[in-house]
Amino acid sequence: MVSSRRPIDPIAQAQARVLVTELERVADSLVAALDTGVGGEKALRTARRELYETREHVRRLQHAYELP
Repeated sequence: MVSSRRPIDPIAQAQARVLVTELERVADSLVAALDTGVGGEKALRTARRELYETREHVRRLQHAYELP
């Protein structure tokens, strides 16, 4: 069975693309923070959790708005 999806609004897709770009910047800064290891164990745990959540948001947006 083929599921029919509503067409994606080009404006919403463009906004999602901008948000993905911003989230990828956040992810990059989190990776940099993890690489430097500054802030102690608790800060590193928090950064890892935030990185995981950020990447999950990116994946959801890419899937929902058919972004690369």
